[in-house]
Amino acid sequence: MGDLIVLAISCILVNNILLAQYLGNCPFLGTSKKMETAVGMAMAVVFVLVMAGVITWMTQTYFLDPLNLGYLQTIAFIVVIASLVQFVE
Repeated sequence: MGDLIVLAISCILVNNILLAQYLGNCPFLGTSKKMETAVGMAMAVVFVLVMAGVITWMTQTYFLDPLNLGYLQTIAFIVVIASLVQFVE
């Protein structure tokens, strides 16, 4: 019975193709129905995701791990993502 519950949850949240396609459409639906605006928003999303990945990896590897500050990981990542979003805006 427990396996069925885990399977149901994974199908609903993890392996949901409709949810994945909706998240892919967010830059288009969130801005407007014009293709130029959606492309600009998509490029901003890609920029923030790539830069956030690089900066958070560097923060984790060179700052948080050597100083044993792992408990600040979530706060540091939120600060990095928020600052990148403000920079792009």
